[in-house]
Amino acid sequence: MDKKYTDLAAALTGVEALKASQDQIKDAAMAWRECRAKRLETKRLMEEEQEFETYFMSFVMECLRQQRSEGVLVGGRITALQKREVATVSNKEDLVAHIKKTGDIDLLQFRLATGAVDERRANEVKVPGVEYIEVYTLTDRKS
Repeated sequence: MDKKYTDLAAALTGVEALKASQDQIKDAAMAWRECRAKRLETKRLMEEEQEFETYFMSFVMECLRQQRSEGVLVGGRITALQKREVATVSNKEDLVAHIKKTGDIDLLQFRLATGAVDERRANEVKVPGVEYIEVYTLTDRKS
């Protein structure tokens, strides 16, 4: 981590938000912008590398699979195809019927489909057990 950022973070530690000076807020905003820009550029580079990694991985996997090969020895290391079985939903209606019948709710992982909830809200339909909370983020734009 850049010493400039660690020093600023240390200087701001313990500063109450209501008592922060405009200079402290400006310094933190500039540091946030710089860190964000650096992170986004790093992310872009990582995603580019990920594309190549995924391409080469898929190619090697398909070659090994189709050739029924256990692996390839390169540079003293073995790259091998590993297989395992994972559960997947093949018939959603049957699964939902089973869960309704047995109450086996532990078969599911919960993640709210916010788009579906938002659509219902736009049509003035309330979904039980769901509420809206305020979430804050920062924006950065030219003035």
